Amino acid sequence: MGAIEQALAEFRPACLLALFSGGHDSVTSTHLAAQHPMFRAVVHVNTGIGIEQTREYVRQVCRDQGWPLIEECAPSGWYDQNCLSAGMPGGPAQHGIMYQRLKDDQVRAVVRRFKRRKGDTVGLVTGVRKSESERRMRIHPEPVIRERAQLWINPILNWTASDVNDYMAQVGLPRNPVVDNLHRSGECLCGALADPDELDWIAYWYPDVAARIRSLEQQCFERKLPYRWGTKASQPFDPAQPMLPLCQDCPTRWAA
Repeated sequence: MGAIEQALAEFRPACLLALFSGGHDSVTSTHLAAQHPMFRAVVHVNTGIGIEQTREYVRQVCRDQGWPLIEECAPSGWYDQNCLSAGMPGGPAQHGIMYQRLKDDQVRAVVRRFKRRKGDTVGLVTGVRKSESERRMRIHPEPVIRERAQLWINPILNWTASDVNDYMAQVGLPRNPVVDNLHRSGECLCGALADPDELDWIAYWYPDVAARIRSLEQQCFERKLPYRWGTKASQPFDPAQPMLPLCQDCPTRWAA
């Protein structure tokens, strides 16, 4: 029994929503979710600090596939305002704050809208895979996890990157050029767990995005606040940190 079928049989969620970041793992899991009668919509969280080409990729794929799209946006300007008051985020503690305000709050809002009654769950299909990192294998090993009304469903948990590529080719899903250029979807560039050197690579492909981040760095420097986007890992990533199922790229980089 696959993860989606297991979740439907065990928890009877009100519906299935597919969380589509713009990465190749998430487009694959979204395609799988869309085959089920309980599928209602794709959810893309617009963090406000990401690469616009990835958002366009998400929108175009949804149009082409006929998938209803909910683009749930983080509060307008929140990232910039937070940087200019507290400095550029860096480290696991700041990552938790970024995750909550830029992603988690938006997912919770969508779940509330799709619940039919008290006690309902809403299925959230993700592209989480075990083989992304050793840390991912430790903290997110189950195909189905319930967190109150959120029913996290991971149908490609045991797939390899080759499995994903083969599936995309088989069903005709287009690749996201941002992923091929940066090896990440770039839907969130909060920088809390990034390596500062990544910004040079982002600048090579997406200079407008890097220019915005560097402008924030300069303004933070002038205000005598922490001003580096990204942070070098000075300690191992804490495996006890709560599950952050929508942040696959950054913990993987930290663990590496």
